[in-house]
Amino acid sequence: MVVAGTDGSKGLVEGMDGSKGLVEDIMENGGQKEHYTIGEVVARLRKEFPTLSVSKVRYLERRRLINLTRTRGGYRLFTPQDVEMLRYILTLQDKEYLPLKVIKKRIEGGMPIASGEPGGDLSRVLEDRTYTKEELADAIESEARFVEELLSVGVIGRNGELTQRDVEISRMALEMAKYSIQPRHLRGIMAAVEREAAMFKQILNPELRSGDDQKVQDAVNKARHLAAVDSKLKELMMANVIDSFVS
Repeated sequence: MVVAGTDGSKGLVEGMDGSKGLVEDIMENGGQKEHYTIGEVVARLRKEFPTLSVSKVRYLERRRLINLTRTRGGYRLFTPQDVEMLRYILTLQDKEYLPLKVIKKRIEGGMPIASGEPGGDLSRVLEDRTYTKEELADAIESEARFVEELLSVGVIGRNGELTQRDVEISRMALEMAKYSIQPRHLRGIMAAVEREAAMFKQILNPELRSGDDQKVQDAVNKARHLAAVDSKLKELMMANVIDSFVS
């Protein structure tokens, strides 16, 4: 679609499906763009976020996580800063599995647009609160039934309440569900986790039962370190197995 710019120039802007990304009237400084259309932004970021779509970007805008300028015809225009903000949001959502409410709180709180190591310490508590089933479902943008299924297989709510950690687990479970790996399939993963945790506990039992607060805390820290090493070990071993799919 061709529209006139404020200075009378013309350029192609976002179509109804988000395509047609060339905007001639927002080029300056020797051809360096100051604005991008939604179609261009999706194409630019899709290498990092393969499931990104025009509709998802529009949804994030409706949720007020990004605030875009528009042409007189109502078409969205992204500044380079908008693109970086979108990348930040997608990284927190897709790589660190944070719910949109938490991401929005980070943005509104003026936190720096840097997420550190993607998929880092996901067990950290980002909000000091608990959730009802309905609130957790809303946080991950799913149905309460999905949360109930996770509860029924013991993947979340193991301490009698739903915490931010459970939100993160649920988001990862929801991602797996996109590939037809349903909550009931996670029983095996949970059983493996429990077996390995029991092994760590057995190794550290003398310190855990010492009655010395410092030794107990040291044992807990060692268990967390072992869990991190175990996770990386599994990732590498899984990579070897996946490579064999096509060998």
